[in-house]
Amino acid sequence: MQVLSQGSSHPEPGTTDHKNSTFGASHTDAAAKTAAGPTTEDTDEWAKAVREATENVARIEALNAESGQRGNSWALPVTTGRRARTPIWSGRAQWQHQVRTLLNSPTGTEICKKNTISTEAAFAVAVTHACFAEGKTGRGVTASRETIANRAGVSVSVVKRARRVLGALGMAVEQERGRYLTKLESMAAEAHHGHRQFRAASVWALISPRAAVQALAPPMKKATRATRAALRSAAYRARTASRTSPQTGGRGPLSPSGGFVLQSLVFKFSPTHAHTRAGKPKNQQKSTPRPIMLQRTAAQLIAHIPALKTTKHVGQICDVLANTDIDVTRWTGRDIARELTTDTQSRGWVWPAQLTRPTAFLRWRLARIDWSQPSPAERSRENDRTRLAEQAARRREARERDSHVAHAHTRADIMKQLREQLSARTPA
Repeated sequence: MQVLSQGSSHPEPGTTDHKNSTFGASHTDAAAKTAAGPTTEDTDEWAKAVREATENVARIEALNAESGQRGNSWALPVTTGRRARTPIWSGRAQWQHQVRTLLNSPTGTEICKKNTISTEAAFAVAVTHACFAEGKTGRGVTASRETIANRAGVSVSVVKRARRVLGALGMAVEQERGRYLTKLESMAAEAHHGHRQFRAASVWALISPRAAVQALAPPMKKATRATRAALRSAAYRARTASRTSPQTGGRGPLSPSGGFVLQSLVFKFSPTHAHTRAGKPKNQQKSTPRPIMLQRTAAQLIAHIPALKTTKHVGQICDVLANTDIDVTRWTGRDIARELTTDTQSRGWVWPAQLTRPTAFLRWRLARIDWSQPSPAERSRENDRTRLAEQAARRREARERDSHVAHAHTRADIMKQLREQLSARTPA
């Protein structure tokens, strides 16, 4: 109800204070306080908020720096003690070879059977873990189970079972279990990659136990060092032999093993060569030389597969290629090596570091590949021919399209004729 002044219907021009029952103060009081400026209490609260924000920023920067964050996601930091107690691996290729050997062992097969997973699936998941690990230490596998499953081509449950197998074999250890992030960790994650993150995956480390390394490593041969007395005796024999006779020490000039003249005389006057001295032709059986294309293919194959370099002679690889249905005119050594690598990756295998029987291994691998399909070089040439044909077709279409376009002087003559006809036309 408005207050009327002296019976008038208009309210008084003075200001009327209205009390607010909720806040217990009038609007004019709040406006007066605001106009008077911030109080000491407001200044202290602002300083406290700024100090807390600065401390949080410092803690976030320190957390990101100490945990060594990398990539597009924020990983859970591993405590210093747990990191120090975790050994490192022998290397990516060596670790995969160790896992492959342990999975093929009776113990590994039994563990896989117990966890209801095949050795091939477990090895595929292990290789995917090795792709995400640090090259020097094997640590820092922070990828989620979904990412590893998509990369390995398996389900998430298979990844879980494969991790249990790797843990039972002692080839991997979970350093931090995946969980929800705290408020400070969530802010640190946002400061690291720029978007919100509420959960982090487990942190795994791939290790090479001493037992696995010693079981798979070749035995070390202890180098024997000659004693001082043996060195003096050898030097003395060398000096005395050079002074007494030009022949090798310990054998006479007519020794069968050291005399060159005696060997040549025996060969010359032996009864087995009597027919040769009498003028009869010697029966010499010469082997047919291998085709040069086959030799070139074998040499290229050895150059692209280092494990085959232990072969004593390139002819052994030539024999393996000749006995296999491989057309060396179509398949080069590089194409064969590339096809073997593709087949190895598709099966989830890795190339062994060393081979005791390289020719047998190569024969076994070549027998499991269909060599009637086009070679990589043929596919590349076919793609080149297709591309060149498409380019030629586009050029022909462009020339045909341009051929229908009139020349400039022809268009000028036609326009001139049209203008003359229009100018000569009389209006109706």
